[in-house]
Amino acid sequence: MSSKIFRSLLMSALLVFLFSCSEEDSSAEEEQPPKTPEETVDSFNYIALQNDGTLYTIGNNTGQVTQTDRIPGIEFNTIFNSVTSSGSKIFIYEHRFDPPKGILYIYDKQSGKTVSAILDFPEEFGENTALMSLDWDEENKNLIGITREDLDLPTSVKPVKMVRIEPDTFKVTTTSEVDLHSMGYSNVYSTSLIGQKIYAVTLKNSNWDPDLLEIDLENDAVEVLPFTGREAGITNLGYSGNGHTLFGFSPVPNSNLMAEVRPVTFNVQDGTVKEISKVPRISTLNFAHKTFYNKEAKEFAELIGADNKKHLFKYRPSTGEYEMIEIPDPNSIFSVVNIIGVTEL
Repeated sequence: MSSKIFRSLLMSALLVFLFSCSEEDSSAEEEQPPKTPEETVDSFNYIALQNDGTLYTIGNNTGQVTQTDRIPGIEFNTIFNSVTSSGSKIFIYEHRFDPPKGILYIYDKQSGKTVSAILDFPEEFGENTALMSLDWDEENKNLIGITREDLDLPTSVKPVKMVRIEPDTFKVTTTSEVDLHSMGYSNVYSTSLIGQKIYAVTLKNSNWDPDLLEIDLENDAVEVLPFTGREAGITNLGYSGNGHTLFGFSPVPNSNLMAEVRPVTFNVQDGTVKEISKVPRISTLNFAHKTFYNKEAKEFAELIGADNKKHLFKYRPSTGEYEMIEIPDPNSIFSVVNIIGVTEL
């Protein structure tokens, strides 16, 4: 009898001990502090330019916007498709109308210094000639631009021609016999240079019905490239520096979302158009510029709108993946702004 009682007491003590240990373990688990989420850190700062010359940086992972500098001399009328870069140098064109003159600024993102000069166009051009585009030609180490007279008018009956600009001397020379006006074109919205061919989004009037032109500078030839499957064409062109594929944004016609666009790629050799999949509805901040390509991160970077907020849109052609980083303070950056460069942190 006493043996049974002893065994019963021993079992009860064992259960109490196990239960107590279980509660202590549970209590210890509950008392552990919550894990702190890893802090998002930027590896690059994108450089953004406002039309009045104000410069900002935008963190590539945080979207944090910081006003950093200002291009001295720029007043208001920066032409964003006439902004291009090479290495540490960023080339920015501004046109003024009273009196008419075009100014090219060269900004060194490492030193923060700027040099500028009023462009002196050849005699064959009128006094109110402006650059509608500017692209860096790595092969020839100079700039290629498309010019038009009377830029302040919706359309013009004057020639639309190609020029080269030497970055050291600012000398302007005619580089091709091509005249886009002779084909009916008067406006250029976005350009990209592949080899010695300029790909240009062009309009024949002020209505949005663009053609994508391939301008062969070596052979003075122009071809209209078919852009199938996208009624409103493509704009805001970007090029990675390799291959034959352009990146850009295709406007959505008759949309109830203002300036709605779809991100697309276009192979200039075979005409293949591909839309980047699973992207929500987005809108562009403006239709006349280039999309910047970060060679180090191997990604395109563009400012867009979505859900009444501004975002940094990033697309990597090697994987086909995209990312949208919300700008924390949408009022920290205006709509008349474009990404023009990058610095690694």
